[in-house]
Amino acid sequence: MRPELEEIKLLEAFLGGSLHEEQEQELEIQLLWDQGLQQKVKLQELAYRAVQEAGRKQLRQELQAIHNRLFLRT
Repeated sequence: MRPELEEIKLLEAFLGGSLHEEQEQELEIQLLWDQGLQQKVKLQELAYRAVQEAGRKQLRQELQAIHNRLFLRT
C-alpha cells in the first residue's frame, strides 16, 4: 500500500482508538515533535466532524420530511 494511505489508515485507527497500546504510544511520541503529523491529525479530526455534521443535517432533513408527511398533510 502507498505510504500516504498507510499513514491515513494509522491516523484513522489512532483517532478511532483501535491501535494497539504500543502503536498508540509510539504515535503519541511522534506527535510531540512532528508538527506536520499534528496538522494531519487535526485535519483528519476536522474531516470526521464535517462528515458527522453532514450526516446529522441529512437526518434532520429526513425527519422533518417525515414529520411534514405525517402531520402537515393538506
